[in-house]
Amino acid sequence: MQNLRILRQRIRSVANTQKITRAMQMVAGAKLRRAQGELMDFKPYAQRLRVITNRLLEAHPTLEHPLLEKQLPVMVSLSNHDRVKNRSPFDRLRANGTAPAGLIIVSSDTGLCGTYNEKVLSAAEGFLRENPSAVLVTIGKKGTRTLARRGVRRTKEILDWGGRYESSKAGALARWMQELYLNGTVSSWWVAYTRFISAMRWKPAVERFLPIERPPSPALPEKIIVEPAPAAAASGSRTTAFGPEPVAEELLKRFIAGEFRRILLEAFTSEHSARMIAMKNATDNAAEMIQNLTLVRNKVRQAAITKELIEVVSGAEALK
Repeated sequence: MQNLRILRQRIRSVANTQKITRAMQMVAGAKLRRAQGELMDFKPYAQRLRVITNRLLEAHPTLEHPLLEKQLPVMVSLSNHDRVKNRSPFDRLRANGTAPAGLIIVSSDTGLCGTYNEKVLSAAEGFLRENPSAVLVTIGKKGTRTLARRGVRRTKEILDWGGRYESSKAGALARWMQELYLNGTVSSWWVAYTRFISAMRWKPAVERFLPIERPPSPALPEKIIVEPAPAAAASGSRTTAFGPEPVAEELLKRFIAGEFRRILLEAFTSEHSARMIAMKNATDNAAEMIQNLTLVRNKVRQAAITKELIEVVSGAEALK
């Protein structure tokens, strides 16, 4: 009877755990629907912004900007040799590998999301092996604590987002990244995050964020008419700047902000998806365990009843 009592306690314990995992699954599902809706609403804007940016760059293949690929800012006085070739001293530094790359790791603030953080950190470790001196920025408590236990140095930590996108914090971080890139502290910025595919699928990825990749130049570039800079036109100045440079300046800023928002939204949506899947699997495993324990309990109870019947029959036979 002791075994039967223990089995009943285990069944009750697993049933209580199942109630908790089912509730967490429902909460994660609600958060997933909200995050997925926000991502789906923003994606058309991000895709259209990328198309417009690529069209402008394709139409003006000689356009130069510090945020574009292979275009670096002049941050200190140039020598005559650099002035002739229109190069920055950071060209030599970055070519020699003096300026390290930068990596942002987007993890979760809370656990119970399966292998989500493990796969993101695994992708990031591959990048860190090739770039051991990388400037590291971590978003999320789980990734930060794991790297801290491993003794990996972090330049910046963000621990208070809680799986929700906040435009003010994201904008401040994006501007800080641009500042470090433009002053030559880092040669490039990369992001390790999870690319959202569907409610049941996500994939870890490491993508370059800065500098912006130039699209391949077509054989017959499209002709685009670019209006003057709005500020110069509004001032009534006769020296209004025509050409793609003022438009590219504003467009690239919007493109960077849009891409960073898309990356964060995909990462947070994938986190809620991973947590919902993990809690669903835990609920299903609890149901299977309850079923197996119930079967064992019934067998033990049947064996106990059979034993008692045998004892009663044996006692009756002994009295005859």
